[in-house]
Amino acid sequence: MARATPLPPDMTCRLVRYGDLTAADLDKWRMLCRTHETYDSALLQPEFAYLVACVRDDVRIALYETNERLDAVLAIHLRPDGLARPLGAPFSDYSGPVFHPSSQLVLPDMLSAAGIAAYDAPATPDPWSRIDPPADMLEQPESEDSHVIRLNGVSPATLLETQRAAHPKRFKNFRRLASQIQRDIGELQLSWGRPDETTLETLLAFKSEQYRASGYVDLTTATQSRRLLQAVATSEHGFCLSLKVKDTLVSGHFGVKVGTAFHPWIAAFNPAFGHYSPGNLLLLNALQSLDRMGIETYDLANGHDHYKKYFANASRPAKPVFATGHGLRAWRHTLNRKVWKLAGANAPFSLTARLKRRMDQIAVSEFAVLPRLHAFGYALMSRTLLRKRA
Repeated sequence: MARATPLPPDMTCRLVRYGDLTAADLDKWRMLCRTHETYDSALLQPEFAYLVACVRDDVRIALYETNERLDAVLAIHLRPDGLARPLGAPFSDYSGPVFHPSSQLVLPDMLSAAGIAAYDAPATPDPWSRIDPPADMLEQPESEDSHVIRLNGVSPATLLETQRAAHPKRFKNFRRLASQIQRDIGELQLSWGRPDETTLETLLAFKSEQYRASGYVDLTTATQSRRLLQAVATSEHGFCLSLKVKDTLVSGHFGVKVGTAFHPWIAAFNPAFGHYSPGNLLLLNALQSLDRMGIETYDLANGHDHYKKYFANASRPAKPVFATGHGLRAWRHTLNRKVWKLAGANAPFSLTARLKRRMDQIAVSEFAVLPRLHAFGYALMSRTLLRKRA
């Protein structure tokens, strides 16, 4: 229903649960995602919001409409303190409002209209330049955009040759490693589709060990993240890519696939095959089979993994966002942010910034106090021990 807000007089805002959306709402949402290739992520689609809403009761969808036109949609987790967190967090590599190309909406007014105190997201696609990063950002934007593989109408063979020509030494080494593992152990076999339980649990166990060794929150076992992983795995949008030798998992990707867009969350490999560069071998094989997998867009997300640039032929620009609505609750979130900044969290690699990132990740992965304390204590202990070993 309409609200008394700073929105244009002919615009309405509805903040609803996913189950309250109509078929027309969903169709308009999908149409917005087709207006720009930056919005073609599986994580921005209504199908993903549905999966998250199946396991989280704090999912809300804000729709901004002018007459029959949907000007913007914002899918969030709305917490009791009025803070809107990215949908699907901590598996929210991309999140944020999806705008109509001609929309003139600004985020603070959108939040105020929906009764949201604040919105905080690490990576928001913004192809129409509707969102300004906050002047007091806690972390500076990364200089490198996320990595994406897009077919863009060419065949996988053509794309592979393009990437090989751009990085000839690397691809020569990848092929050498593929030949070596075949001689030493056996032929590599690539499979894909809905994940079978054994393969997925093995992949999650590899990732769990990686999280724990690094001192990060173990997203494969944390309560909220595990529930989402299971919901996706058992849905029609769960997608797993696995590379095996004689039924032994070498490496794999697991995540969500909507239409022709695939976004893996869990990327891990068998440590026993680490010297064969199994992650690169997985992508090398995947690149050759994109059409057979029904994938047009394969998202490698952001991060500093150097290998991604050898396979990606596109990027998805995204920016960190913090914005508030109006009122006392909004002011409290602004004050909290200023306190973190004074403590030094605006320096991305500072101890304070790392502490805040870890606390944010724990906050969206565990809701109960004891699991939160346990996760934080383990992460702190692991990071301390790792520094001593170094």
